[in-house]
Amino acid sequence: MMSKIFNQTFGFTAAVIAAISVTAYADVPCCTTIVPGNSQTYRLEYSTVTEPVEMKGYKKVVETQYIEENVTTYQTVWETQQRERRYTVARSVPETSMKERRYTVNRPVEETEYRDTSYHVTRLVPETTEREEHYLVSKQVYETQEREILETRRIPVQETTMQERTYTVNRPVTTYVEQMVDRGGYIDSVHVKPGKTYSRLAWQRAEYYDPATGTTRRRLPGFYWTEMEGAPRYEVNKVYQPNYVTQTVPVTNMMQEQRMEQVPVTRTTFREEQTVRTEQVQVPKTIQEEVVRKIPTTTYKQVVEKVEQKTPVTVQRIITEERVENIPVTTYKTVTEERVEPYEVKVAKIVPVTRTVRKPVTREKWVPYTYTIERKRTVVNRIPIDSVVVTSSSPISTEYPAIAPTENNLKIDTKIDPSEIIPTITKP
Repeated sequence: MMSKIFNQTFGFTAAVIAAISVTAYADVPCCTTIVPGNSQTYRLEYSTVTEPVEMKGYKKVVETQYIEENVTTYQTVWETQQRERRYTVARSVPETSMKERRYTVNRPVEETEYRDTSYHVTRLVPETTEREEHYLVSKQVYETQEREILETRRIPVQETTMQERTYTVNRPVTTYVEQMVDRGGYIDSVHVKPGKTYSRLAWQRAEYYDPATGTTRRRLPGFYWTEMEGAPRYEVNKVYQPNYVTQTVPVTNMMQEQRMEQVPVTRTTFREEQTVRTEQVQVPKTIQEEVVRKIPTTTYKQVVEKVEQKTPVTVQRIITEERVENIPVTTYKTVTEERVEPYEVKVAKIVPVTRTVRKPVTREKWVPYTYTIERKRTVVNRIPIDSVVVTSSSPISTEYPAIAPTENNLKIDTKIDPSEIIPTITKP
């Protein structure tokens, strides 16, 4: 990039100098030797100078601020309350007392007496007579009458009242019960299995032990049949070993709790209204007439005759005697006692818990800052050199003196592409 700026600057400067030279020596003929008088000849030297330039800009900054807010949460706290359960116990108390009992004893006594067993004999004697029979004959006659009809109408009337309703709610109550839990497992158990028993001839000494009598006996040494036992075997078996651990298990029971609420009840009642109207009605009327008729009747007359008779009868008479005796009587009296039984209840209570929470809030703002860029420019310096004598076949024209700048330093600024500037940014 520096070489590009230098080439652009050099090209621009060379074009300016060429234009000046062409203008100054436009009338000078070709192949003419120019010998300047006391004028000084200079050469141009180009250099690039970098200057820092401060620039101002704005950038977006995101800041996070924390705002404290009070947040209320509700926490369930279990409290143990001591309550009393009162109940009534009925207890029977025996009481013994002496009671005088009076009772009557009937004692039979037999007596012989004569009883009159006379009886009557009835005979029927017929008699024929006439009798008059009066009877009524009903005859129906219709009459027109006006009557009032009373009509009763029942009009429904609805009334809404608030009625208390009691209902039962099952509320869970958790209690903790200790129970034994088996946490055992299977372990390896080693069992010894004795070897096989067999008999073989073995040398035995003169003294031997008699297990039957528990004494030591003597005999001739020699080979005898001897019970021998092989090597034992070991077996490993899985045996369950219990391990009882006490643990607390929550048990939830439903406790009934009665609550009351107001319930609207719509009741329909009937209001009676009576109306009277008149209408004509054909009423049947019965007229009775008396009729007499004669009826022959045969009647039987009873004639009673008495027959005398006496019969001996053994009569058993009861003699009443009153007796008195004392009897122990046990009565049971019911005594009511009120007992109080304390018990614990765990009650769930909702407790508000207030805590302070820091809530992050993000805000954007524009902050000014200063940054530095490096701006380059080209400087042309005029450096004097020795005089140069130009010879030519043509004479030197003095009408056009050599053009020489009057200043020692000639500064030419060129335009620079802003995209080629290298900024140096400093933090604000």
